[in-house]
Amino acid sequence: MKSKLLLALLVLLILLNGVLIFMLIKKPHQNKRAQQGKNFLTHQLEFTDNQKNKFLSFDKVHRENMRHFDAQLKKHKDVLFNSFSAGTLHIDSLSVLIGTLEGEKEVEVFRFFKSVRNICNKEQKGEFDSIINRAIKGGKKRPPRGGDNYSLRDERMPPPPR
Repeated sequence: MKSKLLLALLVLLILLNGVLIFMLIKKPHQNKRAQQGKNFLTHQLEFTDNQKNKFLSFDKVHRENMRHFDAQLKKHKDVLFNSFSAGTLHIDSLSVLIGTLEGEKEVEVFRFFKSVRNICNKEQKGEFDSIINRAIKGGKKRPPRGGDNYSLRDERMPPPPR
């Protein structure tokens, strides 16, 4: 009886290890999320194959540019926040540089969406504008993640500090 139980337990553990190794190697949950982001606009706007190809080329360039900006921002922020002990650091010039990079990043996002809008036909442009406006406005009103019910759009005063 004990040997059958041990054998069943051993087989179960081997199967579980196999599933975990598969999850670590293939990462199916991450691959699905990455594709959903790309497919959202192409699906919502019902792009043709030609439009999808153009969109994917725009997306590839955009992602490379965003990675570049993120790397530069990380480098400068690391210098800023690792310099507490250094007394000669020019905080103002570093913060201006970080602000400039953030601004350039926003311009890149705008250019990407403008190029996507340019490949849309008349009906798709209307839907695209609607999607962008909903994204800018934040979609549905939800309570903040912190649990406080204060919203910047509220006309009430924020709750007093605890």
